[in-house]
Amino acid sequence: MLCDDRSAELFQKRIDTATQMRSVLGANEKPNCLIIDEIDGAPAAAISILLATLNRKDSQGTESEAEPLKKKKKRDSVLLRPIICICNDLYVPALRPLRQQAFLLAFPQTQPSRLAQRLAEISRGHGMKADMGTLMALCEKTDNDIRSCINTLQFLHGRGKRQLDVQSVQSMRIGQKDQNKGMFNLWQEIFQLPRIKRKRVGEELDEGLREGGGAERLQHILHLASSTGEHDKLTQGLYDNFLSMRVKDPSLGGVCEALDWLGFSDGLTQAMLQGQNFSLLRYQPFLPVAFHFLFAHTHVPRINYPHSQYEALTKTSASRNALAAMLSEVPACIRTRISELSLSLDILSLLLEIICPKLRPVNPQLFSDREKQQLVDLIDTMISYNLSYRQDRTPDGQYVYVLEPRVEQVVCFPGLPPRRQLTYQTKQTISRETDQERMRRAESLMQLRNPHTEEKVKQPKVVTTSSVRNHQQRLENILRNTVVEIRPEVDFFGRAVAPKEKPQVVSATGEVCVEVAMGTAVGNSDVWFRFNEGVSNAVRRNVYIRELL
Repeated sequence: MLCDDRSAELFQKRIDTATQMRSVLGANEKPNCLIIDEIDGAPAAAISILLATLNRKDSQGTESEAEPLKKKKKRDSVLLRPIICICNDLYVPALRPLRQQAFLLAFPQTQPSRLAQRLAEISRGHGMKADMGTLMALCEKTDNDIRSCINTLQFLHGRGKRQLDVQSVQSMRIGQKDQNKGMFNLWQEIFQLPRIKRKRVGEELDEGLREGGGAERLQHILHLASSTGEHDKLTQGLYDNFLSMRVKDPSLGGVCEALDWLGFSDGLTQAMLQGQNFSLLRYQPFLPVAFHFLFAHTHVPRINYPHSQYEALTKTSASRNALAAMLSEVPACIRTRISELSLSLDILSLLLEIICPKLRPVNPQLFSDREKQQLVDLIDTMISYNLSYRQDRTPDGQYVYVLEPRVEQVVCFPGLPPRRQLTYQTKQTISRETDQERMRRAESLMQLRNPHTEEKVKQPKVVTTSSVRNHQQRLENILRNTVVEIRPEVDFFGRAVAPKEKPQVVSATGEVCVEVAMGTAVGNSDVWFRFNEGVSNAVRRNVYIRELL
């Protein structure tokens, strides 16, 4: 398949045709080999189709045999052969899902000596005379591109030229391919010194001395940096890879100078964007030139794709979100005195030490007075700064309590000794007590907002010093505060009837009956109760009446 077959429908058709056909002629009936060239130019839809073909599973065993007469859909065959994809730029956004499943093979650039030897064989086969120096010059002019070299020789042979020399190669305007180099090629040329070129026959001495000099290297790197349109990514690659280069500088003066250049480039970009002064763009390409003269070496550098900027941006966003979530529920009396900057620089590191006291992992009822006061202060601090412990499950199935919001990552840097951690039982106790305290505060706030409850709260307490029993006092207060609407007694027709006086039941000795006396003692209410003396071990804890009301 070629780069012209980039539409999704045609791509699907070509893949099905190539994978479902096989050779039927000959002794070896081997399946076809599918090679896709210029895959980096394919759209994302075509890459999705290719991934669906690769991840296709055998559905033969899943089909039901209960309906043999019904027409079944065509079975999708499982791919049992490799697919070879060729690309120039491996880091195209469309190739990201394919790159995770593919086996990557990087082919280095063809050596000029091998390419010149092959071009000499082709020239002799077509009756064209060319020495090795001329062919080497042609390889350097075309940047070791095989297609450009062969097309140039074919063009000169078609024009009737039977002998090729160095001067004709350098003077002609063909053979130069219009290509766009990738970022890895740019980084490699910045960190690698060019090879020293030998003086060839027919070349002037001054020109041979100038090649490989500082002026030519400066112009070459300056041209490469100016031609690229991704200066930010180029700078990120330089920043992530310059410390891994071979530097023969024990005092690290080159590293300090490189950091100064990075600061200058950052300040230049900031001034350009803030002041809209785009005339400063002409000074940006000098940063790669400075890195080339500071860190370039003869060996082939090992370049890694830059990830530090994205990782730093992700961590910064997560830290800001955690601080914003923490400050969102902080009371106004504390919020007016702190900000995200002061919280992250001054308060948070000390606050994490404060909320990790030394508490015994026992039942809170067994705490001493000092420990109980310490627990109360801890809960008040955590509620004031909107902190709590939340139970979470780790990937291996264990349950742990984590701080919510997760502000530990803001001040805990890797490589430092770990902070003191509380035990699981202690965190569980703190989490339960914190939730209960939040509920109590919310309930008290609701009572303050309710006017009826507020009137009851503001009523002064009446201290009774009489000899009346406690249960009688409560019943009298209930009856005193209860307003009962008195309706006249009526007959069947709705006419008022005079109430009948109840005769008082008196015993022979002149004492009032026990039932009437009991009714009077309880305030003539409909509630009757009797106290049974004794003890029961079924009651495990003390329950007060005020908890039931």
